[in-house]
Amino acid sequence: MMETAHHCAALKLPDGTTWGYGRAGRSGGRPVLVHHGLIGDAGFSPIWDELGGVAGIEWIMLERPGYGETPPMAMNALAEWPTMIAPVLTALGVTGQFDAVGMSAGACYAYACAAGMPERVGRVAILSGVPFLHAPGVLDAYPPDGRAAYARYVGASEADLCAEFRAFCENAVAQLSESGEIQGDRMAHSLRAVLNHDAAGPAREARLQAMDWGFGPSDVNCLVHLWHFEGDAMVPFEAARRVADGLPHVARHFIKGAGHMATDAVLKDMAVVLAPA
Repeated sequence: MMETAHHCAALKLPDGTTWGYGRAGRSGGRPVLVHHGLIGDAGFSPIWDELGGVAGIEWIMLERPGYGETPPMAMNALAEWPTMIAPVLTALGVTGQFDAVGMSAGACYAYACAAGMPERVGRVAILSGVPFLHAPGVLDAYPPDGRAAYARYVGASEADLCAEFRAFCENAVAQLSESGEIQGDRMAHSLRAVLNHDAAGPAREARLQAMDWGFGPSDVNCLVHLWHFEGDAMVPFEAARRVADGLPHVARHFIKGAGHMATDAVLKDMAVVLAPA
């Protein structure tokens, strides 16, 4: 019987930082570093265990600063991410090559790993990912309110951004409560964990997305598998298509219909693509 790796925990490093993380799938399998979305944590739904077990993959999710068990930390640019997590990966036993997955807002960090650790990142999988907003023509593919939001994120104070995302999370929790979905709901758990850090996580994410990332599509030289729904109402499909056109090595998995969150079918496709040979 294959041994699965599903668990969540907190890791304290010698430098005093604490990082929340989760594992799922095949224990000791091909390591794949997963980056959650704007609202998320290190918890994996059961399908990840199933898919990872079959494909020979061990999924590893780090909770970024301001999420779950990871307290807020200063970041000046997304390009800092590989340096920040290098000691975390070592402590988790990931010392060789790995693949990186980015879901929605987590796409920025998967791209950062590929750009900053080119000798270690084999492949990248992007699921409905936030695109390179500063690449030519990409932000132009957003509607006016989306462009205005990113402009505001650059200039707003940290306090104002925290207040904005705190209100968003509180409203989302209230809506889940009114619908009767609050008990045992994973999203509600993630939202409450974000609120425990006064929404510092998504506030930082928004600012870093809107600022210069410190690298561009041409710096991502590994193969990128990019899944995106053509009717995505959160991340415009045209923006994703323009990023795909600028990546040196890309496999497009464009899906007809609306949607933003990765479906089980998309996750299955991804597991097949990332399965070790």
